[in-house]
Amino acid sequence: MITHLRGKLIEKNKSYLIIDCHGVGYYIHISSYTYSSLLEEEGKEVYIYTYLFIKENQHVLYGFFEKIERKIFSYLISVNGIGPSSAIMLLSNLTPYEIEKYIFQEDVNVFNKVKGIGKKTAQKIIIELKDKIYIHKDKKNVKFLEKRIFLKKEALSALSVLGFSIKNSNKILDDILDKNTEFSVENLIKESLKKIAK
Repeated sequence: MITHLRGKLIEKNKSYLIIDCHGVGYYIHISSYTYSSLLEEEGKEVYIYTYLFIKENQHVLYGFFEKIERKIFSYLISVNGIGPSSAIMLLSNLTPYEIEKYIFQEDVNVFNKVKGIGKKTAQKIIIELKDKIYIHKDKKNVKFLEKRIFLKKEALSALSVLGFSIKNSNKILDDILDKNTEFSVENLIKESLKKIAK
């Protein structure tokens, strides 16, 4: 099982990446969520979490910006009637955190609006994954998850503009957010700059 790839970003497209790892080029299918989260330009080093989908003669590699997205992807394809393409479509229309939230809220209509997801399939997603997906059991914490991903994305964008590595910044931001749940974007950036400077 290929769990991650680190290498030079050769090509970046809304639906796929090509990454060169020691002379071997990997074609990786991605969601719009990963595309918009991955701020590195072509020619830069990237780190991507991966899932190798194997079926009969197919070996297809899928890539994710965060572990949470890969986890949701693996859960989605475990649902009868949801293949990798449908899972990527869902993750292109909804963030991993939104998918968790709407499953928890049993909101069939949200999933039904996604292209290729009928009402019966939307119901299956909720029924089969509600007990499986980890989520805090109240609406306040669901909102916190949404706020956290927004703060992190904004801070990553700012740090990238300043020339800092996405991978290192990602770890630092997670550590700060774990300890400071009420930070604003400005405070988050200031604190991360202090830690990067050490």
